[in-house]
Amino acid sequence: MTYPLLTGADDVRAYLHRHGLLAPLGAGVEVHEVTAGNMNRVFLAQGADGGVAVKQAPPWVQVAGPDWPIDPRRIAAEARAYARLADVAPDTVPRILATDLDDYVLVMEDLSDLHVLRDALVSQVLEVAAGRPPADLPLASVAGAVGRFVAALTGATGEDALGPDERRILIEESANPDLCALTVDVVLTEPYAPHPHNSWHPALDGRVAALYRDAEVRDAVASVRTVFDSAEEALLHGDLHTGSVMVGFRDGAPVTKVFDPEFSFVGPIGMDLGLFWANLAIAGVAARAVGAAQLAEQRDAAIGASWASFVDGWSSAWTGTDAALRARLNRIEGDAWRFAGVEAMRRVAGYSHAADLETLPAEAIGTASAEVFDRARTWLVSGRDGGPPLPRLEA
Repeated sequence: MTYPLLTGADDVRAYLHRHGLLAPLGAGVEVHEVTAGNMNRVFLAQGADGGVAVKQAPPWVQVAGPDWPIDPRRIAAEARAYARLADVAPDTVPRILATDLDDYVLVMEDLSDLHVLRDALVSQVLEVAAGRPPADLPLASVAGAVGRFVAALTGATGEDALGPDERRILIEESANPDLCALTVDVVLTEPYAPHPHNSWHPALDGRVAALYRDAEVRDAVASVRTVFDSAEEALLHGDLHTGSVMVGFRDGAPVTKVFDPEFSFVGPIGMDLGLFWANLAIAGVAARAVGAAQLAEQRDAAIGASWASFVDGWSSAWTGTDAALRARLNRIEGDAWRFAGVEAMRRVAGYSHAADLETLPAEAIGTASAEVFDRARTWLVSGRDGGPPLPRLEA
């Protein structure tokens, strides 16, 4: 598939000029590449009067290049997800300024005044490891916003909100086969058998060897795969982790923005929660690894905060009985912990490891990775955390 790829500042400026998007930025437009994810290239174009982010999907996985081809039409799934999110959670997603499905480009609001949540969490740990006080982070507020985001999205697109015809159209329009297949490969298959994509810290050698023979885990992963394939419950972000959330302050108030919904599809509600929980828990493990007990407690507590805000938001639109609501929420929570398990496992024994662990002092990485591995197996097999239970509705 051939189309012009944006490779640098001149390409981006020329693209914006062709589409009438350069002049509104004012004089002296500077362009910087800020690509951070695995899939796409992202540039910031900033001038005297404003800025925009320019995101293009190449015909391959960005970090791998042409050796790992993938359909760039994935950008259309992201554009559709943003359009839906603008209706149900406008304050929690960036504004989309232009969508170009010929060159597979999205032009969106510049969020460079905010920070990627994962980067902020990593920075706190690095500060502690260096003997300096960490910067403040409104993590409880962020977690609450993410929980409300998931509740708003799934509540507005679930079977209780849409009629049969609307649901059929949503499922068809939101089909995302290439990126769903990538999730199956990278998250639900590769970490559980020898594969060239897999890597791990040497401290996990024995655990990984046992993982490949672990029948209990194999059955649990098969169960998660069945849920992933068949539970058409609501529209999801599909890749909701600490690297797809931006945080900061505007006018003194905390701001949370969720971005990169390119993996969006109609699937199991617990998935988005579980991916987010796994990455918060990994961040908590990283904090404990440098002796930052208070940071670790904040990060663990954020899981409960996200669940509580999800329950509040999702329950407000419920029209059935209290007993049915409790049963549904308990099932969503169980699914969430199992998805947390497969997400955490791939972060230590599969592809695309967690920066929270990789940036720890070298002597701490092995022990922290082992803790994440063991917790991931518990979540996956049991559908529970093993720690204090999350808040539930009163009987």
